[in-house]
Amino acid sequence: MSIILAQYTIRSKQEYIFRSNRMAEIIGASENISRSWDILFDVAQSIGKKTQRINPDDVFSIENTKQFFSEGTLQMAELFCGGGNETILYDSVESFQEVNKAFSYHLLKKYPGMIPMAVCTIYTGDYQKDYSHLMEEADKEKQRMTSGQRFFILPFSMMDRNTFQPYSRVITMDGKQSRVTEESYAKRKTGQEISKQDPKVKILDKMVTQKGDESLLAVVHADGNNMGAKIQDMLKGTKDYDFCVNHMRQFTTDTDNAFVTDGLQAIEIRKEELIEEKKKEGSLIKEEMFLYRRIISDGDDMTFVCNARYALDYTKAYLQAVQSYKERNSALWSYSSCAGICIFHSHYPFSMAYAMAEQACDDSAKKKVHGNHDKIIEEGWADFHYIHQGIGGSLEHVRQEQGTLSCQARPWKLAGGKQNDPHDIETMLNIVTILKENHVSRSDLKTLAADMEESISDAETELIRIYGHHKVLQAKLESLVSEQVLLLKILYDLTEMYDLWFSRRTF
Repeated sequence: MSIILAQYTIRSKQEYIFRSNRMAEIIGASENISRSWDILFDVAQSIGKKTQRINPDDVFSIENTKQFFSEGTLQMAELFCGGGNETILYDSVESFQEVNKAFSYHLLKKYPGMIPMAVCTIYTGDYQKDYSHLMEEADKEKQRMTSGQRFFILPFSMMDRNTFQPYSRVITMDGKQSRVTEESYAKRKTGQEISKQDPKVKILDKMVTQKGDESLLAVVHADGNNMGAKIQDMLKGTKDYDFCVNHMRQFTTDTDNAFVTDGLQAIEIRKEELIEEKKKEGSLIKEEMFLYRRIISDGDDMTFVCNARYALDYTKAYLQAVQSYKERNSALWSYSSCAGICIFHSHYPFSMAYAMAEQACDDSAKKKVHGNHDKIIEEGWADFHYIHQGIGGSLEHVRQEQGTLSCQARPWKLAGGKQNDPHDIETMLNIVTILKENHVSRSDLKTLAADMEESISDAETELIRIYGHHKVLQAKLESLVSEQVLLLKILYDLTEMYDLWFSRRTF
């Protein structure tokens, strides 16, 4: 029998999570995915397979694993888990197929909508060669698989118009009976289990599904920078399984600590600071104003939802925590992350808001750390998009249709990099302070932004008029940003978010 190297992932995770606009279902879907590999090993054990999970105190040995395989005391050994993937050694292709069959059936029955993908290659003893073959098989399988799951229903069946799935149950929700699909029921069941332990889920659910004073929300998507390059540098073409697996285990552990544990802790600290600031101001404190909720936290991938007023605070705290992880923990690896923020009204489809946040991160913010660079750039950049109207298409298309693409200074740098950068968040905040100290009115800023959408020359004329009313303003602003067109773009960005992030804040 040949030893098999296998890798698992859940396809179309974002589509599965964000098909609903109810926070309880979104949280439940995210939790179902996070439990995927626990379910995989539970299912394997249920069909009689002898398994081994990662023990933090153990050092991996391929020779010991091969011996356990030959003795029949082990059939399935976890190598490492990270980045949404689970990597496993099997004693044979038969074991691999049996576990897959049972796992797929279990997900289909208990967690409809989740789409598992498994690929494998024969173990040769050369880690780099085997893992390269595994990635080739993964790429082939992604091309063969369907992007999402579809249900065929009879023409007289009642159907959910969002998912095109048949209604299968009637449940009581908020005192009323409601029809749900099997997928929605599985998500809601898990979400309700979590909400019993964390009542914040119920509060956020109302924020997402109902209009009200705090109906303006933000979804923030963050993703680590240059993670593949770090892994390549770490392994340096080493063929030895023991070296590679043990280093990958350490790397995935550190990654989880940096991007999840420390990142969420930083958001929590910032939340408490904001509450204290409001108390000192004598402002009325409402718990739901400061809530945030983790949606996805998988390796270097993080998504959370919060009140739009505090999205910049939380994103900045998160990116800076990831950026400083190595220094604070004397870690082996440096980390950084970029983010996309989408501001939307609670009744707006959550999936579309998430798509905008993802594009703001991947297609804009990350351009600052990727590309033709001589070295890895560890900086945290963020772009944001405010959904004012329901224009469809990509983020770039929306901005072109709105005539704002050439007006923006985005993305902003929130963590790392050199000081005195015009795109740095501290420069932005200093500009806000100068505007407030010189009593530049909100209406002046709004007029400047409107002129900017017409043409640069119109905006330059308006800026000259504003300078005429505030004699020292020009010198102070140009001491921070000497290039006038860039200054206009920065002022445009600040103006769009002025009411939410800057007008009532003292930095």
